[in-house]
Order: sequence, then C-alpha cells, then structure tokens
Amino acid sequence: MRRKIHALALIGLAALAGCATIPPPIQLLDSAQAEIRAARNAGAATTAPESLAAAERRLAAAQQSSANGDNGKATDKAEEAEAAAATARARAEEARLGQQIQQQTALNESLKVDLQRRQAAAAAAQQAAVAPAAPASSAAPASGASAGQVNLPAIQLGQPVTPSPASSAAQPPVSASSTGQSGPGVQP
Repeated sequence: MRRKIHALALIGLAALAGCATIPPPIQLLDSAQAEIRAARNAGAATTAPESLAAAERRLAAAQQSSANGDNGKATDKAEEAEAAAATARARAEEARLGQQIQQQTALNESLKVDLQRRQAAAAAAQQAAVAPAAPASSAAPASGASAGQVNLPAIQLGQPVTPSPASSAAQPPVSASSTGQSGPGVQP
C-alpha cells in the first residue's frame, strides 16, 4: 500500500511540474480574439448570436485561467473559443450567401418572365408582319416562294430597273421626272 501512495505522489508531482512548464497561451488567446472580431465583422452578432456569445464566454474563461496560472485550462478554453468563433463566422457567411442566393433567384425569375413576355411580343409581331403578305385566296404560292415571301426582281447596277409583270400590273412605273430625282440611265 505504501508503494501505491508513493507512486501516486510521484505522478502528482510530475503532473504539477508539467503544468508549471506550460507557457501562457498568448498566441492562442490572440488568435481567438481575432476570430471573434472576424465573426463580428461577418455579421455573427445578428445571424449567429448564440455561437458568438459562446466564443466570448470561452475566451473570458481562457483569459481568467491564464491569469490564475492554469495555462493548460487556458489553452483548452482558448482553442474552444476560437472554434466557437469560427462556427459563428461560418454561420454568418452562410446567412449572407443564402440571402444572395434568394436575391439572385428572384432576379433570375423576373428576367425569365421578361424574356417570355418579349418572346411572345416578338412572335405576335412576326405573325402580324406575315399575315398581310399572305395571299387572300388559299391558292398555293408560286414555285420557289413560300407563304409570307415576296418575289423581287433582280437588280443590276448601272441598268434601269424593269418591273416584273406581276408588279407592273399592281403599280404603274414611277418616272424619274415625277419624283424629281434622276436614276441611272435617265438624263436630267
């Protein structure tokens, strides 16, 4: 029994000696404080107040343990504070990104509706443009022409325009003298 007590005493002295040699976790405390600031800047005070409060409580406990000389406990609490602050910052970022996604989704939906409206208007305008050009009778269109197309005569530069038989019956030829302009091949 005496040996057990002696062994336990040695273990206890070794543990106390180990605690005394742990340096204060100054860098960990600074890192936890920086992470808390980053979480606050990310908006964690409104989006993740519980996580931010937990980080601040753990940092205060770490600072108190360090002041009391319990550097092992101070290290543990500083690490916990840093992790809680990182969680708060991640939740704040998640909330910010979720809001951006909602805004972009709403914008995409409004653009989609606008596109559909414009496509419908373009289709209606195209039908309106084709409808007057269609022949009144249900006869088949001339060879090579489809519904809505108009056959125009070929134009050669330097040559007077000669109306096609179909167009000359519909409209009388316009002379250059009646328009006040001179055309190719017409002398003023």
